Amino acid sequence: MNYSIMRVFASQVEEIMNPIAKLLTRSQHLMALRDGFQLAMPFIFVGCFFVPIIFPPFANAESAISVWWLDIANILRPILLPTYQLTLGVVGLIVSFGVSASLAKHYQLPERLSGLTGCVAFLMLVGFYDLEAADIRYLGGAGIFSALIAGIYSVEIVRFFILRGWYIKMPEDVPILTVQSFKLMVPIFVVVITLSIFNVWIERQFGVHFPQLIEAVFRPLVLASDSLAAVLISILVCQLLWFVGIHGALIVTGIMNPFWMSNLLENQQAIQSGADVIPHIYLPAFWDFFVLIGGVGSTLPLVYLAIKSRSNQLKSVGKVGLIPSIFNINEPILFGFPIILNPLFLVPFIMVPMINATIAWFLTSAGILDRIVIMFPWSVPAPIGAAWAANGSIINACMVGFAMINAYFLYLPFFRAHENILIEQEAERAEQLRRYQDSAT
Repeated sequence: MNYSIMRVFASQVEEIMNPIAKLLTRSQHLMALRDGFQLAMPFIFVGCFFVPIIFPPFANAESAISVWWLDIANILRPILLPTYQLTLGVVGLIVSFGVSASLAKHYQLPERLSGLTGCVAFLMLVGFYDLEAADIRYLGGAGIFSALIAGIYSVEIVRFFILRGWYIKMPEDVPILTVQSFKLMVPIFVVVITLSIFNVWIERQFGVHFPQLIEAVFRPLVLASDSLAAVLISILVCQLLWFVGIHGALIVTGIMNPFWMSNLLENQQAIQSGADVIPHIYLPAFWDFFVLIGGVGSTLPLVYLAIKSRSNQLKSVGKVGLIPSIFNINEPILFGFPIILNPLFLVPFIMVPMINATIAWFLTSAGILDRIVIMFPWSVPAPIGAAWAANGSIINACMVGFAMINAYFLYLPFFRAHENILIEQEAERAEQLRRYQDSAT
């Protein structure tokens, strides 16, 4: 491998990707979307936690454990099913509040009132002013895009009026919450009136509510988000950004979260209805546990190689990075080897997760791997997370084991080349130190 050519290529990647990444990371709207989903995460995790209990992973088996599990599920289902439905079932409403409050914070507007304004705008947009005709599924994952639009629209209207001073002013000695309430009264009035007019126009023009129109318009995009091409593009963007020291996973997940959440809830609805085929493959757990094994770049096998290395630097980094990498935190590896801006690791850093993801995709499409129905925190060790995200799938855990072995052999030649360079450098430093000590004596 020509090291100088790789270094030139790395500098070109940095020159191209840095401006794009900075633009995305500085976008207040993208940051608001990310914050909105982070606010919803505890509710999503709690709702997902009940899935293996409500819908036993081996309900058709005849073992003593499966019979016992099914009996427990039948007892607990009346208690747990409402909590499952009212955590995941209102995730759109939660996201609308989170997006609105986050964007309001950026604009230095009243956060809580802006968040509630976003909720009202969301309910208006999805048709909950008419409870008889309202479709309750739009409070959940089916209404995610409407929640994002409603949250951003409502706060931008509030900001527009506040910047121009078009609001009711109160004396200084009035309590702050009262001041804020009157301050937002005119913008809130405009938000609900404009959305009501918009709803009437949409219904007359297309005969549907806004989220139904969004579903029809964005259906090709949603389908494209659950494809192998989407997986590989996501990985490529993430890896290139991380390679130049930018947290690419935050940007990728910020873009993909609306699609992932919607598709995850569709998978859960499929398992709830007893469908033979669960529709979607590319979901958060696929990303976290098949692509980011041990952290971005699937670097967990590098920890083992580092601990066994002849290089003192790599051995130290491996020991420090062992425990974090088990929980998918690999900054010690990325910056300790280093992998960041190290041209020697550019090819495997991109190709290892791509190859593993491609294998996992085709195996899932073929029905060999089980599809994702649960969302777990990304810090769960990969084999455990992959298994339980598919409702207790042992074969998915085996896939993680295969991916780790595959990553080991793909990284090995590049690791050896890097190790030899470091060993030579350490030998040179040791020789220089010996000469210095000899001259000093």
